[in-house]
Amino acid sequence: MPFGIKFRGKGLIKEEPLEEEDLEEIVSRRRTTKYDFVPVRVGNIDSLITRRGIEKGSTILISGGCGTGKSTFAMQSLYNGLLAGEKSVYITFEESPEKIRRHMTMNFGWDLEKFEREEKLAILRVNPFKIARSVEASLIRQRRALLVQVEQLELPFVPDRIAVDSLSALSVAFMGNAENYRYYIKHMFDSLSQYDSVNFIISETEQDPGIYSRTGIEEFLGDGVIVLYNVKVGMSRKRMLEILKLRCSDHEKSLVPYKITPKGIVLEKPKPTKAKIEEIKW
Repeated sequence: MPFGIKFRGKGLIKEEPLEEEDLEEIVSRRRTTKYDFVPVRVGNIDSLITRRGIEKGSTILISGGCGTGKSTFAMQSLYNGLLAGEKSVYITFEESPEKIRRHMTMNFGWDLEKFEREEKLAILRVNPFKIARSVEASLIRQRRALLVQVEQLELPFVPDRIAVDSLSALSVAFMGNAENYRYYIKHMFDSLSQYDSVNFIISETEQDPGIYSRTGIEEFLGDGVIVLYNVKVGMSRKRMLEILKLRCSDHEKSLVPYKITPKGIVLEKPKPTKAKIEEIKW
């Protein structure tokens, strides 16, 4: 399970953890529904995807440099999903839930507390250093032929969407131990793939468009990669979005301009630019 995640209750928090067979029943029930694809619900990005959405159970890497709106992208998807009757979990390794709520309300008017009160949204802050220590201890036990166990995080319900913010903060906690970090990232992606939620994992990168993750393996583990650029054009910068990879559907291959507005991320009206990423001067 992601982060060793276990769920409490089938909708509300209960004292006893959700049994594995109960969780399998919930996931199985979801997979027998009519729709296997759900909209991303960020601006009109679904118009760039042939199937107009992402397959349930997919994990999508949201990559980009500073100020490109990665957290906004993830929360916008979760919030619009909540408006459509879904449940969501936002996991943060760095910012406090209070700060996230405040910024999303001030910038976009999104009332996250309303959905938290209704127990449809959970914003959880996780200590990345605790995870790093847990992984280190687990690997030591593994070398001694003991069962590997990773620090568990309890979620109050089985969500339709999960956001993880961000791998950059998580990687710092591993203090340069690339082996342990890669082990945990593999564990995270494998675990998320077991469930029928749509998952967004945020990765902050340099502006170099050839690097989409901290170690280079995250983009291969994910079912999709959406890259947000802050392109320098003359004396100013232009935000551009690229669907670099999407296993579940064909999609627009061009760079698409977007803006961060009081309503969130909105793709601009002009047709997608045909400029190739190699032609952009960084």
